[in-house]
Amino acid sequence: MKTWNVIIKQDVKEAFDIKCPEGEEKIILPTINYTDANSAVNTRLVFEEFKKRMNIIPSSNAFDLLNIALGVYTADQIISRNSGFQNWSRYFKLFLPVTSLKEWESVKDDFQNLLSFLSGDKWEINFRKIKSSYKPNSAKRLNKDKIDVVSLFSGGLDSYISAIDLLETKKKPAFVSHYKGGQENKVQKQMYGVLQKQYGKNSFEGIQFYVQPNQKHKQAVKENTSRARSFLFLCLGITIANGYGDKVGLIIPENGLISLNVPLTSTRLSSHSTRTTHPYYLATFSSIIHKLGIENRLANPYQFLTKGEMMLNCENQSLLKKTYKDTLSCSHPDNSRFKGKTPGMHCGYCVPCIIRRASEKISKNNLTDYVWDIKTNPPEQTSGSGSDLRAFKIALERLKNKKDHTILMNILSTGPLPFKNKEELEKYIGIYKRGMKEVEDFIN
Repeated sequence: MKTWNVIIKQDVKEAFDIKCPEGEEKIILPTINYTDANSAVNTRLVFEEFKKRMNIIPSSNAFDLLNIALGVYTADQIISRNSGFQNWSRYFKLFLPVTSLKEWESVKDDFQNLLSFLSGDKWEINFRKIKSSYKPNSAKRLNKDKIDVVSLFSGGLDSYISAIDLLETKKKPAFVSHYKGGQENKVQKQMYGVLQKQYGKNSFEGIQFYVQPNQKHKQAVKENTSRARSFLFLCLGITIANGYGDKVGLIIPENGLISLNVPLTSTRLSSHSTRTTHPYYLATFSSIIHKLGIENRLANPYQFLTKGEMMLNCENQSLLKKTYKDTLSCSHPDNSRFKGKTPGMHCGYCVPCIIRRASEKISKNNLTDYVWDIKTNPPEQTSGSGSDLRAFKIALERLKNKKDHTILMNILSTGPLPFKNKEELEKYIGIYKRGMKEVEDFIN
């Protein structure tokens, strides 16, 4: 297991460096200089968005948070897990530049725990004070676009339903999207076009970001997992919300079953047990930013709804039924080309596809095209394409006749839950049981 000393510099001219301990690795990432061609990550589009929308002026701490997210995401993507413990858990020592050292030091422990909880790696944070060229003027945050709320928009079904629900309330949202490849970009633009046609071009702001590590960086070893991507996505959203004003909230739309992401079997506690919108992760993130003086509130209004219930409760059923098939929920849509199908088609056998099909059944929709119909032609249980279906069947069999307190122990295996009272704790149990029941009704 290697230890990686990752130095994030504000630009290539910054002199900061460390003496790397014997047996450890060092990598320098000048990510904050957006125009530097040798940067380990392409972030120029991020900066251009801020320049183009001069009314978006985030605070210094919010801007630092975005820079940190760029560094974290880059380290996650160019340092392979093959160097980690059991080819999974890596050890990072991050050296991060910030403008307000005292405030960032106050959240250091929480920040380290947040990243470790999210990615399954060990993160050790070292902050240092810098003089930044970024000089925000909060008096200029006029919110000329009259944005009421910011919402993450991945192009998936959940974020699309959330977008419809927001627009039906006559609020003006700003949607923030991040994409890695062509299919995500294509779907996001397509769904933005659908919403503009339905609600008008000025009904919302759609802001897309392409932020990807430079795989040609001399020390890059590509990592196929992307746990830290959700941290970058959250930071993009909160920075945009903060730029519009302290009272503009951020919505993270995700159905409750996926949010809890309880391991289907005991062997799926690491790579399969992602925590991108887990309640504890969002609560910890919210606590950190509030300690930094970033007052924007985070919310997942669908925490206690299944995906099927989200479809059934959507505020514009006619629009949803006509257009939802073009949203993208699949874990690996590019795999469709290996079957001679159109790139970007849902595989049909991954966890998100199975949950999506279950939600379509309960809402009486069946418009999505899948490469593999696991109902009529189930894959071999011993094959890679059959592993998720097999895991669901095992989990459903074990769920039979389980008492609620045992179910709660299963839920807590992914992480602690923030709750105010017994009733809220029971709601977590309820959403898990209903979500699994939807899947069971589809499979059986």
